[in-house]
Amino acid sequence: MIRQILIAAALVATPVVAVAQAPTAATTAKARELLAVMHADELTRKTLATQMQAMTGGLAQRLIASSQLPPEMAKDPEFQAIMQRYLDHVMNAVTASFNTKMPELMDRMAGIYARNFTVAQMSDMIAFYRTPTGQVMLEKMPVVTAEGATAGRDVAMGPAMKAAQEALPQFMSELKAWTDKHPQAGGTKQ
Repeated sequence: MIRQILIAAALVATPVVAVAQAPTAATTAKARELLAVMHADELTRKTLATQMQAMTGGLAQRLIASSQLPPEMAKDPEFQAIMQRYLDHVMNAVTASFNTKMPELMDRMAGIYARNFTVAQMSDMIAFYRTPTGQVMLEKMPVVTAEGATAGRDVAMGPAMKAAQEALPQFMSELKAWTDKHPQAGGTKQ
């Protein structure tokens, strides 16, 4: 997801994209320069934090709305504390993982840019990101990305998850019938 965000940001600045190419020393060096100008590691961390807040914010309410939890639980202080400890644990684990793997992620990002953009295109992106508008774009990207992810979740994922839940009983019924016919899969032969 983070790679897609950074690529999307680059696409805004450069409407013409080169066909994927084998990275050369020149394209890889330019890609590393672009990532440095973009403050890609910092942008990735900020985007991750903003997205995690957007994804975890209101999790209890979403679980209640999906009928996975009774409504009174959301108001219970003990439940809220349990939920917060869990969310804090997940956020800390994700953040620690990203911090540890950031150099590897940036190496891969450099390769992605080097394969998909020419030196000239990356030079244009660098020039753009050095402008005041480019800097504002980089500054706002974590919030815009998180709000976009939330909008996507609310608009598309809610109905999709509802459809998946509605289809679950039929799926489970068919799966049980299949496993009953196939003892090797854990069912019982009739």
